[in-house]
Amino acid sequence: MRLTTAGTVLLLAAVVPAVVVASSSATPAPTGAVTTASVRTTSAFPAAAVLPLAAGPVPTSWEGGHRVPVAPRWWPNGYSHASAAWNPAWPKPVEFSPTKKGRLSGLVIALDPGHDIGNGSHISAINKTYWVGLTKTCNTTGTATNAGYPEATYTFDVVARLRRLLVAQGATVVVTRDRNTTATYGPCVGARGALPSQEKAAFMVQVHGDGGPSTGRGFHVIAPAYYKGYTDDIYAGSAKLAAAMVSGMVSAGLPRSTYLSKTIQVRKDTGAINMSNVPTVTVETLNMRNAADAARAMSAAGRQKVATGLYAGILRYTGR
Repeated sequence: MRLTTAGTVLLLAAVVPAVVVASSSATPAPTGAVTTASVRTTSAFPAAAVLPLAAGPVPTSWEGGHRVPVAPRWWPNGYSHASAAWNPAWPKPVEFSPTKKGRLSGLVIALDPGHDIGNGSHISAINKTYWVGLTKTCNTTGTATNAGYPEATYTFDVVARLRRLLVAQGATVVVTRDRNTTATYGPCVGARGALPSQEKAAFMVQVHGDGGPSTGRGFHVIAPAYYKGYTDDIYAGSAKLAAAMVSGMVSAGLPRSTYLSKTIQVRKDTGAINMSNVPTVTVETLNMRNAADAARAMSAAGRQKVATGLYAGILRYTGR
C-alpha cells in the first residue's frame, strides 16, 4: 500500500497491460452472489509469472454471501457534514453468515481487502480528494510484485481465505468489497472506515501488501495515533488489536518487517482508520517488492499462510 497515487499511476503502466481482471459471464451469479473474476495475461510478462485468481475469492450464496443489511453511508466532507449514499460505481459491501457454531459465535467482524483492481481504470475518480481527518485521495491503485501480480488481487484472495476461517468459527463477516474487477473502483477510504460501525462490527482488519524496498521483507501493522474527534474513541482498542495481530502473524511463522524500526507503526494519516468508530488496524502482510515475499503472495499456499496468521491474531484479540 506504500505507493502514493502519483507513484501508482506510473506502476500501472507496467501492471495493467499484464493483469486485467474482468467479470466472467460463463455462469450467471445467483441472487445475492457476486460476479466471478478471472485474469488474462499478455506478453508484457510471461504467463507463468502472473498467477490467475484462485477460486477462493469469489463469494457465492451457499457460502452465506449477501448484501449488507443496511445501505452503507459515508461522510465525504467529514463527520460534521451530511452523509452520502454508497457510490454505485464502487464494489458492494457483502456480509457472510456463519457456516458453523464456534468460538466466534455472535461476533461481527469487518474485513477490508485493500484497493480494487479497477482503480487503475478510474484514475480521475480515485484522485478526487476528501476530508478524512486530513485531505486524502479517494484511493490508490496499490502496488504489485515485480512480476505484475497486483496488491488488489492478492488482498481480495487473502480476505476470502480469512473470512472462511472466521465464519467456520461462528463469526458474521462483513467485507467492504464484493469483487475485484476493472468495472468498479474504490470504495473511497472514508467509506471503508465508516462501514464497520454501521454493520455493528466489533472491529475491522484492513489487509494490504506493502510496496517497500526490495531488500527488505516481512509484515507490519498500522495503528492509529491519538486524534481528538477522530480516533480518540478507538485509539486504545486499536492498540490492543495491533498487538494481537503481530502476535498472530508471528505465531504463523510470518516474519516481522526488516525495513522498519518498529513492527507497529502509529500513524495519523490513514483515512479509513480515522473515519472508523470501531477498533481498526491495517496489516501490511508482506512486502510485494521483495522476491521472497512476492513468491509467497503469488502462491496459494503462501496466501493461506497469511490468512492463518491474520486469523490467529483475531483469535488473540477476541480472547475466544
